[in-house]
Amino acid sequence: MSAMTDPDPETMAAEFALGLLDGADRSAALRRSLSDPHFAREVEWWRHRFATLFDDVRPVEAPAWRTDRIFPTPATKRSGFRWAFVPLAGAMAAAVAFLLAQPKGTVEPPAPRVQQTLLAALVPADKNGAPFAASIDLDASEVRVATSGLAPTGKDAQLWIIRDGVPHSIGLLDRAGATRLTLPAAVRGALGTNEVLAISIEPLGGSPEPTPTGPVIASGALSQT
Repeated sequence: MSAMTDPDPETMAAEFALGLLDGADRSAALRRSLSDPHFAREVEWWRHRFATLFDDVRPVEAPAWRTDRIFPTPATKRSGFRWAFVPLAGAMAAAVAFLLAQPKGTVEPPAPRVQQTLLAALVPADKNGAPFAASIDLDASEVRVATSGLAPTGKDAQLWIIRDGVPHSIGLLDRAGATRLTLPAAVRGALGTNEVLAISIEPLGGSPEPTPTGPVIASGALSQT
C-alpha cells in the first residue's frame, strides 16, 4: 500500500489483518485500531475470515535445500523475546482483492493522530494470524492493548515490557475488550525503540515470579509514531 494515498477503511483493515502493511502505513493502522473501535472490529472480522481460508490450505514441506536458501541460519539471539514475521505477500494480496469484492458494510473515518505515543505490533509466536496492536501513551504512562480472550480457561494473559533484556510486568490482560494498564514506574523514564512488549500465559493472578513462567505467545518491538 502506498503512503501517498488514503485507502478506504475496509482495504486498510484487510491488509493489516494479513500483515501486508509496513512503515507509515502499519503505524497508521495500529493507531487507528487503538482509537477507532469500528476499525478494530473490522480488523478482527478480516482476521477470522482469512483464518477460515487458511484452514483449507494443505501444508507442503519444501525441500531442505530450498528452505536453507530462503531461511538461512539466524545469527545468535540477544534474548529469548525476539520475533520475526514473514508475510506471503503475493497470495495474501490476491486474497484481499478477492474478498474486498464481496459485499460488506463500511466503517467510520479514522480518529485524529495521537501524539507522544509508542506503538508495537505484537506478532504471534507461531506466526499464525495478524499482529496485536499495542500503544504506550507517554504523557499518561498508560499502555493499551487491542486484543482479548488470549488466555485459556484457568490461565491469565500477562503483558510484559522488556528493557535491556530484563522483563517487567505491566499487568494482566482483560478477557473481554481492549485493556488499559499503567506503565510501571521502573520503566517510565526515557522509553524509546529499544524496548519490547511481550505477552505470556500464566497461572490465574499472574506469574508467581518477577519473570514469565509460561510460554510467550506474542511479542513486538516498540516504534515511534
